[in-house]
Amino acid sequence: MEDPWQKPYDFAVSVARKAGAEIRKAGESEIKVCTKSSTVDLVTKTDERVEKIIIGSLKEEFGEGTHCFIGEESVAKGESCILTDKPTWIIDPVDGTTNFVHGFPFVAVSIAFAVNKQLEFGVIYSCLEDKMYKARRGKGAFCDDEPIQVSDVKDINKSIIISEHGTDRTPEKVKKIFSTMQKILCIPVHGLRGSGTAATNMCLVATGAVEAFFEIGIHCWDIAAGAVIVQEAGGILLDVDGGPFDLMSRRMVSANNDVIAKRIIKEIEIFPAERDDAPVQKKC
Repeated sequence: MEDPWQKPYDFAVSVARKAGAEIRKAGESEIKVCTKSSTVDLVTKTDERVEKIIIGSLKEEFGEGTHCFIGEESVAKGESCILTDKPTWIIDPVDGTTNFVHGFPFVAVSIAFAVNKQLEFGVIYSCLEDKMYKARRGKGAFCDDEPIQVSDVKDINKSIIISEHGTDRTPEKVKKIFSTMQKILCIPVHGLRGSGTAATNMCLVATGAVEAFFEIGIHCWDIAAGAVIVQEAGGILLDVDGGPFDLMSRRMVSANNDVIAKRIIKEIEIFPAERDDAPVQKKC
C-alpha cells in the first residue's frame, strides 16, 4: 500500500531548508523589528516573509484548498487556530525571533503535519547550526539522517532541565516561573538551561543532551513538530499537571521518561494561559 504521507514529509524537509536559507540570508542584512503582544514579543519582516514562502510552497505543491494551515504570523493577524480532522500544517517560520534579532545562534524553522488531529510528522531545521531534525509517527527520529534517542538518566539529580520564561512579563507570572526554576535547581539538578527556542529545546531532549523541557505559555506552532520528534526518540509528553499532553493547552512537559517528568511536575507552579483554540472575543 502506498504511503500517503511520505511525499508531504519529504517536501516539508526541503521547504524547511529553503526557509532556513532565507533566514540566514536575512541575518546578514538589516533586521527590522516590530512587536506583537508586548515590547518583548518580537516579530520581523523575515518571520512574515518566511511563513509566506512555506505556506505558498505547500499550496503550490499540494493544491490550493486541499490542506489547512496554522501559522504563527497568520494567527497573529487574526486567522483561526483550530485543529480539525482535515490535513493541517502547523508552522513556526522563525522559532527564536529574539535570538535572531540579537544574533544568538539558535533559530529554528518548525513544520508539523496533522491528520484527524493526530500529528503525523515533524520537521525542525536549526538553520544557524545547519541541523535537520525530523520524525514520522511510528518510524523513529533523526538528526541529519542519523537516529537519535533520549537519554537513559532516571536520577533527577543527574539531569539537566531546560525551560524558558516566555514573553509575558506580568509580575505574578514571572514570580511563579522563577519560583519553579528555583525549586527545580535546588532539588538539586545538574543545571537549568534555555536556548530561547522551544523547538530547539525539544530537539535537545530528543538527542539526550537534556533530560526534560517544560514551559507554560508556549503555542502549538512552537511544539507540534518537536512533539513528534521527542516521542519518536523514546521520550514522553505530559501536561504540567501530570495529565495527558494537549497540543492546544499552551503547557507541556517533555522528558526522556516518566520518572524525570513526574519529579519535575511536583515543583511546577501553574498559572493560567489561554488556550490556542479559545474562541476569539469580538470587539464592540
